[in-house]
Amino acid sequence: MIGPSFLAAFTAGDAFSLIGKSTFFGKLVMLSLFGISVCSWAVMAEKARRLWRIRAGHAEFWRLWDDWTAGRLSGGELQKWCRGHRHLPLAVMACEMEGAATVPTVRRAAERVIYAEVETLERYLMLLSTAVSISPFLGLIGTVWGIMTAFWEMASVRSANLLVVAPGIAEALITTVMGLAAAIPAVVFYNLFVRKIDLVANEMERLRTLVEERVGAAAPTPAPARRPETHERERIP
Repeated sequence: MIGPSFLAAFTAGDAFSLIGKSTFFGKLVMLSLFGISVCSWAVMAEKARRLWRIRAGHAEFWRLWDDWTAGRLSGGELQKWCRGHRHLPLAVMACEMEGAATVPTVRRAAERVIYAEVETLERYLMLLSTAVSISPFLGLIGTVWGIMTAFWEMASVRSANLLVVAPGIAEALITTVMGLAAAIPAVVFYNLFVRKIDLVANEMERLRTLVEERVGAAAPTPAPARRPETHERERIP
């Protein structure tokens, strides 16, 4: 029961007191980890909000698409809805492919939208991957520095008293915890967002395929190529 009682006695004021007693380098490492954590959570909140809106909007789009293919909705109404929801990749793609009469035209328009939308959705994900990569190493640097500080204090006072080594050990443990606290949520949400963006790209590929099939079925069958008449100079005497 020592653990729970210790955690109950350890307050936020105690944590700030330990941080205040850390060395300048330790505070610099902690400040860097705090900044990385704030940036990571800002990116995670923004991406989660946008992907949630896209998921809800795409569900509505496919419902309207099914109504249109079943004849319960006109093509003009579907295009009007898409023009009013340009924040959705599928709506942007439908507007871009509007009026395309051939399969190559549909494919080119779809590819432009897919590349642009995926690039937009992947924006700032590099911050999360950077946080995943460097946060544990910053925490490790703080850990090593705190232990080195504890040994330096022991050598300077020629004593292994707990009051001498406690600040350095506390600095080492705090930086370790901060490094893990910054890296673990970042890696979880990074993998989640990459998967969700892949699903959005798959939906756009599905829409491209459906439009290509409709355009290909509606296009007239080209007449077979006819060889021109043989010129008299081509005849072998």
